[in-house]
Amino acid sequence: MNKTDKIFLVTNRSASRVFYSVPELGIKSRQYEPGETKRIKYEELEGLSFIPGGMELIRDYLLIQDEEIRNDIMGEVEPEYNMTEQQVRDLIVSGSMDEWLDALDFAPEGVIDLIKNLSVAIPLSDTNKMKAFQEKKGVNLERMIRARQEELADAEASDQAAVEKKTAEKAVAAAPTGRRTNGSKYKVVSKKEEPTE
Repeated sequence: MNKTDKIFLVTNRSASRVFYSVPELGIKSRQYEPGETKRIKYEELEGLSFIPGGMELIRDYLLIQDEEIRNDIMGEVEPEYNMTEQQVRDLIVSGSMDEWLDALDFAPEGVIDLIKNLSVAIPLSDTNKMKAFQEKKGVNLERMIRARQEELADAEASDQAAVEKKTAEKAVAAAPTGRRTNGSKYKVVSKKEEPTE
């Protein structure tokens, strides 16, 4: 079996959807959700590389997992091209500053997108890495992280208020209705008639 007959795994490494079409092969619309992996024929990858913007799409957002095919279609790639989501997480949490700077300088756009989104989600705590990201990519991660934390705090407060309201409603609903005592402790006072003249 030669490579043109084989099927290869291709992953959308970005945090957004990826769409393409290869009309010459009858592929009207191929869609990848963020993080989705599809089994793709070699001829589709090769066809995509020939259409305008196709090579940039492969290079920046799609990860061809077979090294031989990747090299055949794209030639030599920077090591950051191969970064997985777990490797990006490790870079954010424990990667050195040199590794961080290399990723910012050499990683494809899909990896940069992943670094940005995971830095906010994890969140990134290294202010030097935040500063470097802003200088190189023009994005203020510190502000994004703060906004996300405020959003989560608001959501948590809203959830807590909803829980308290539901608990209060249950308490009211569980309260017995009707008389709770027989009323024997209370003295009945009758109204005295006023004397008439």
